[in-house]
Amino acid sequence: MKKNFIIATAGHIDHGKTSLIKTLTGKDCDTHPEEKKRGITIHLGFSHLKLNEDVNVGIIDVPGHKDFIHNMISGVCGIDLVLFVIAANEGMMPQSIEHLKILNLLNVSKGIIVLTKCDLVDNELIEIAEQEIKNEFSKTTLKDCPILKVSTKTGENINFIIPELIKILKSNDYDFNQEYFRLYPDRYFQVKGFGSVLTGSVLSGTTQKGNSIYSSFNRKLYKIKRLEQYSHETDLIYQGQRASINLNNFEQQDYEKGMMFSNIEYPKTALIDVELNLFQNVPNLKLWSTIEFYSNTIQTQAKIHLIDKDILKPDNLCLAQIHLNKAISICYNDKFIIRNSSNEITLGGGKVLDAFPLHHRRRTKHVIELLKQRLSNDYLDLLITEIEKTIKPISLEYISKKLFIKSEILKQNIDFSLLSEKYIKINNWFWTKKHYKLIKQKIVKYIQIGHKNNPLSNLGNTFEELLSVFIESIGNKKLLNYGDFSEDSQHIFLQAALDELQKEKILDKRESTYAISSHNITLSTKNHTQINWVDQFILNQRMKAPLWSELTERAHRREINEKYLKQILFYLVKKKRIIHNNGEFLHSLNVSPIRIEILKYLSKNPQGISVSEFRDLINANRKISLIMLNIFDDEEIIVRKDDKRFITDKGLLFLETNNDSA
Repeated sequence: MKKNFIIATAGHIDHGKTSLIKTLTGKDCDTHPEEKKRGITIHLGFSHLKLNEDVNVGIIDVPGHKDFIHNMISGVCGIDLVLFVIAANEGMMPQSIEHLKILNLLNVSKGIIVLTKCDLVDNELIEIAEQEIKNEFSKTTLKDCPILKVSTKTGENINFIIPELIKILKSNDYDFNQEYFRLYPDRYFQVKGFGSVLTGSVLSGTTQKGNSIYSSFNRKLYKIKRLEQYSHETDLIYQGQRASINLNNFEQQDYEKGMMFSNIEYPKTALIDVELNLFQNVPNLKLWSTIEFYSNTIQTQAKIHLIDKDILKPDNLCLAQIHLNKAISICYNDKFIIRNSSNEITLGGGKVLDAFPLHHRRRTKHVIELLKQRLSNDYLDLLITEIEKTIKPISLEYISKKLFIKSEILKQNIDFSLLSEKYIKINNWFWTKKHYKLIKQKIVKYIQIGHKNNPLSNLGNTFEELLSVFIESIGNKKLLNYGDFSEDSQHIFLQAALDELQKEKILDKRESTYAISSHNITLSTKNHTQINWVDQFILNQRMKAPLWSELTERAHRREINEKYLKQILFYLVKKKRIIHNNGEFLHSLNVSPIRIEILKYLSKNPQGISVSEFRDLINANRKISLIMLNIFDDEEIIVRKDDKRFITDKGLLFLETNNDSA
């Protein structure tokens, strides 16, 4: 059950925001000496209010002065409700209007409009102020907010605020484990005996004491030593809470304003795609414009590149790509605000469509279509646009982390059967069929080249050889920021491609290799002559292994280069004309009688035979004797024990079967 909420104040300077919070909570949020001296709110102030036994709210008091609008934006990002404070004696003022525009863009829809200082004006002025408020709020997300007329000085109607908050902040069923944890710390300080403490609003998910959280600033993990919620120690914090986090080994240099903590390794980005909304009565934005960018606690300069318009006029929307001056941690669907480069005017804002886009050097129709597809907020559309961004296979887990949406949520909300024929899905990995087809073509071409280079082999390439081609074709084994394209996934994708090519009758499985279906060995008269010469040369060596230097030299005279010679030799091996063992080649006709001879000997001499005895038996040198014994060992017709060979059951069977023919 969601029982914790974050609310913030909003409104013009000196309209009574801080006084209202002090009246409700008993705490003065202006704690800085400069604030006391000047009598205005400069920094964000924080307080807490227990509405009833079930519902707690963290309160953020924001400054109303135009010079501190950046602090206001930081305070209202990710809130559940706003207390919009307007003084009855002044009505809507410049920062009232500016704050309202900002809240509207941030899609804050729950709130209470608190008309303060009602003790200073008569009923007629209160009615005028009410009508003005209704007119200004009528076309915003806060149009349905109730208006409470109060006075913090007399206490008038203050007692109606808490019941109204309870009414609006109804507790809803919510599984915090469905979202990744996220918090932007807005304060950092040292506490004696504890060390580094950071405070902030939990925007999503949950974490607990003893867990480690990831810092986007320096890409390090920090273990949580202690957690507090509203000055009380707790083991668990979750969305809707203001929290204090005490971290192990966290120092001053590890903190940066705008940094994000999460429970996954989430990268920073300097390029984002957005939907941009310009306020009324502000300057046009050109194709390229320099602005100040604000979101959560993030503040940086940036350049905006319009995508589907050449000029963005006031009160209009467009698609744009924002080039940030520094890399930030921001997520899909986050809201943001922009101000002009001199930071004097709030120009507008919008929402993030893609936190990790491609660089749109050209504003093509395809780019615009994909961005519009992301506007739908449909999970299937998001999946498709992520697949379209890469020429490589992409996993659901990787997509979920890029979107900062758990993969379980994507699985629950996507009907994968609706993926068009343009895409393939294998074990929660996705690919465009266009690029998958290109990979298949590269595999076929590789096998064809192999056939061309080795015309005497009817075989193709092994799975392992083709796997190397597959990996090289898609770029690199380490495809993704969040881990390797696993070996299992590589095998699954390649096997799927090979199965399809066999089904399409393009490839055949031949022994342990894949070959082009139409490939057959075709020999010319010249080929036959050359093969026969090699066969005869090996045969003529009889009881000695041919010297490679002699063989290559004589082959060269017959227009057989070394590469082709090896192909001929293995062709003859395949035809069982010659035997290959440890780099040596012997003719089968020379080996066959020796095979029978040793088996006959061993069948009559159970004590076995040594190398020297075998050498004498066949009247050969030691080298050829060892080669022959290795051949017979490999055939498993004899077995070596210590320094002797003995006949095996397989050898006895062979002898019985072949003795007559010998």
